[in-house]
Amino acid sequence: MTKWILKCKNIVDESADVLVCSANVNLNPSGGVGAELLGRHGSKMQRALHAILAGRKRHFAEQGEVIAYSDTDLPYKVVLHAVAVNGFYESSPPVVERIVRTALYLAQDNKARKVVLTALATGYGNLTLSQFADGIRPLLGENFDPVEQVCVCLLEDYRIQQLASALPAAEVVSK
Repeated sequence: MTKWILKCKNIVDESADVLVCSANVNLNPSGGVGAELLGRHGSKMQRALHAILAGRKRHFAEQGEVIAYSDTDLPYKVVLHAVAVNGFYESSPPVVERIVRTALYLAQDNKARKVVLTALATGYGNLTLSQFADGIRPLLGENFDPVEQVCVCLLEDYRIQQLASALPAAEVVSK
């Protein structure tokens, strides 16, 4: 069974095969994890994401899409940009469940053993941590072999404690 971990840590400092981060419909890494990736690894990923959108009839991503990006310069097999919000930054627990499930299937396809995940749609998005927990709770009892571990990383300890209260099946680990 895939193990779920909650950790107070900057997600980009946690080693993993796959990183799942929030993305807006324009695939702009304007805040949170996306901005951190942009700052650490440059704009190559941003240009690639915009090229994906430019090749479409509609020049935006749809809520519920997961856009994969791979680059040997990154410390991950793949970064999955999860569009959990619509153009007004609205989301819901069912959207989070669907998008995290899709991301975990993509992680399986990439033979990932460890996935790091941010609390989707809780930064610029309208979801509370409790609503995010409602979205991922149905996934906690499932097996996503070969994924052995999904680590949800948040920067603040009090947010980890809030999430742990809503997800007693997940394990809280120290840095």
